[in-house]
Amino acid sequence: MLHDAPAAVISDALDRLGRRDQVLDLAIRPLWPEARLAGVAVPVVIVADTSEPELPYDGELTTLDGLRPGDVPLLTVERGVRCASWGELFSCAAIGRGAAGAVVDGFVRDGAQIRVLGFPTFARGLSPLDTFARAVVTGIDVEARVGGVEVRPGDLVIGDVDGIVVVPQEMVADVAEAVVTKHRLEGNAREDLLAGMSIREVWVKYGVL
Repeated sequence: MLHDAPAAVISDALDRLGRRDQVLDLAIRPLWPEARLAGVAVPVVIVADTSEPELPYDGELTTLDGLRPGDVPLLTVERGVRCASWGELFSCAAIGRGAAGAVVDGFVRDGAQIRVLGFPTFARGLSPLDTFARAVVTGIDVEARVGGVEVRPGDLVIGDVDGIVVVPQEMVADVAEAVVTKHRLEGNAREDLLAGMSIREVWVKYGVL
């Protein structure tokens, strides 16, 4: 149920359950409006590093080769890093592993090609710069702060044009139940509003907006 629910509805459910800060920084946007992802969080930490390692991209390769079906890598990139931490070939590798999308709290490249691939990707923007001698991966599948939200391996990530919501894994069942209830009430409210009932009356009747 949660995999199909809009990010806004899931956010509302989390609010009602007392978790009001589970939405990533809204500057992290889908590469195209219809992009949507839903899957299991794999946080990845990337920091600035101008050295030239003997094994270039080793952390990125390890991340990609370790992805499982339904995973969503969430890359948290140190502020000030201007290079792209994700691109077309990374997307191809992720598709091959069955990943459900990618979230980059930083920049990506090859935006047009990723869109053609149809791989749901969210980022702060685009950059042509490569990571070599600019940034390295220092943590894979570890708890990390991504877009201002603490994310743990195994949390559920839902992203659409409204934003990206993280559901702590221990709350998935409760959030799913709340989403079902809200979906039912919103359906009834929608019918009454279209029939001419005032929105204030609908709010009093259903308690949803």
